[in-house]
Amino acid sequence: MATIAGCGDAVLLTVTGDRAVPAELDAICLAVADRDPAGGAFGRMYRLEGDLGRLPQTLAVQPGGASSAEAWVRGFRGGVEVAADRAGVDFGGDVSLRLDRCAPGGSAAPVAADPVGPGDARLAVSMGRGGARVVAVGAGGAAWIDADGGALVATDLALPAGRGVIAFDADGDCDDDVLVWTDAEVRLFHRGVTDLDDGEVIASEAIRAAAAADVDRDGDVDLLLGGGATLRLYRNDGGHFTADATAIPGGAASDVTALALGDLDGDGNPDVVVGQGDAAGAPPRALLADASGQGVFALAPAILPDVALQVRDLALADVDGDGDLDLGVALAGAPVRLYVNRGGRLEDQSFVRLPQPAPEGASLAIADWTGDCKPDLAVAVPAGSVLWRGEQVGTTDAFTADAAAAGASAVRYLDLDDDGRRDLVLATPGGVTWLRR
Repeated sequence: MATIAGCGDAVLLTVTGDRAVPAELDAICLAVADRDPAGGAFGRMYRLEGDLGRLPQTLAVQPGGASSAEAWVRGFRGGVEVAADRAGVDFGGDVSLRLDRCAPGGSAAPVAADPVGPGDARLAVSMGRGGARVVAVGAGGAAWIDADGGALVATDLALPAGRGVIAFDADGDCDDDVLVWTDAEVRLFHRGVTDLDDGEVIASEAIRAAAAADVDRDGDVDLLLGGGATLRLYRNDGGHFTADATAIPGGAASDVTALALGDLDGDGNPDVVVGQGDAAGAPPRALLADASGQGVFALAPAILPDVALQVRDLALADVDGDGDLDLGVALAGAPVRLYVNRGGRLEDQSFVRLPQPAPEGASLAIADWTGDCKPDLAVAVPAGSVLWRGEQVGTTDAFTADAAAAGASAVRYLDLDDDGRRDLVLATPGGVTWLRR
């Protein structure tokens, strides 16, 4: 039961969807908040096990003093978010939130909005109260990026000029907080109603990459930080982070440039992909989590080919619809690559599944943008970004040319205008631009 800041009877929030529990969905974070920023909010993570081991699930919400509210749910599998939905609550009727395999989308040609905010920024997608937003951190400042009436709006944020940024729910309230790293420290900022509040310093060192997932399956999202030969897990205990020197084996990394977390071997626990190679190439690495779910990792050299690369970005997604995670890789000095998961081994199928010649990319993102239940792929290329559509080509799930976009250094999918359909944002030299269908 949740009470959020008026009058009226309780409404029922129902979380449903077509994903199987626990094979495709094993936890949800459910939240409801008064539309009035001064009103109350409720958010909580639930493991889908025991009496809760199924969909639908329901939550009764008392309006209290609220005349309207917003509700959202985030679905997880193997400690990593796989789906989300949100809806308005007017207390005139019950509300349903869906966590389906296929996301709504559109097939029309993408329309771009005028850019706003800092140029060539690092981008993170932050979901929570007030809807989804982009956090853009660049040399010229930082900003929230939101959509209003078909245009982008930028609100300045007091964040450092960081080398990188990610968003994740650090304190278990279903709102994404923001992690920024500079040349000297890694700092956490908590998401408020209209701004970000300064939080703790997680580490006083320079890193190159970060990723977040609930690696020990205790309901708190943990942090993985890497740079150079350092790869370290920070365990989350109620919103506070402590380094665990025993979780990652020595020699697991030599030159970290990118990190990704997701279940590679199908045991329900998040594994690690480490991209490497800054000035010179180095082989990417994979680490598998112990099957006990305690967030202890071991090197798995057979998962990825032992080929020296200069990795700039990683994206894990099921590109071929077989239920396991595949890997997209953006590289310096070489074309984008796609590794398909074959029984826990990642096989290079770039020439079979990607349009050729594939570009050299600074960043990439994979998600269903067109609503056909096939993931699409966007590659940020400084000379002109590339958008590919997921389709079946003969008997193979592959990508074909879709459209071109502005030159960019980073790209992310999200539902920026909260209409239930995914959009695309790009970090361009002139600011952040938004593409919608």
